[in-house]
Amino acid sequence: MVFIPIVSVSLNDNLKKFLDKLISKNKYKNKSKLIRDAILRLQQSPDFSNMDAATIDFFTPLTKKIIGNMIIVVPNDINILKKLNKIENKYCDQIVSKNQQFYTNNPHNTFFLVFEGSLQDFRSIVVEINSIKEIKNFRYLIIN
Repeated sequence: MVFIPIVSVSLNDNLKKFLDKLISKNKYKNKSKLIRDAILRLQQSPDFSNMDAATIDFFTPLTKKIIGNMIIVVPNDINILKKLNKIENKYCDQIVSKNQQFYTNNPHNTFFLVFEGSLQDFRSIVVEINSIKEIKNFRYLIIN
């Protein structure tokens, strides 16, 4: 059984209202899910991705083999697609499945990727994808 620590924070009214707006706008179920997602995104940003592995997560070995799913929504722009393609080529040995959805009446494309490799490589690809500022939506799930 895994125990997840509970963290409590004090917020002023303005910050609480801001969080409530983010929750309703982004369809989060509660503040915990929003804050957890925000911390994960911050942890995977380029500024924090170079931290010592023990500092980031000393419970999970980075060499652990995992399977992860990614959903990426990007504008239908050739420059953005080139950035994404460059990342895909870098991790081509770990991306075991890719599906692209192009919509005729929608200016966005959706990519579904299945990743199989080390947790460290998965973190690296997530950081690189998150660094593409034009991405409209990016979600990922580690299966095991």
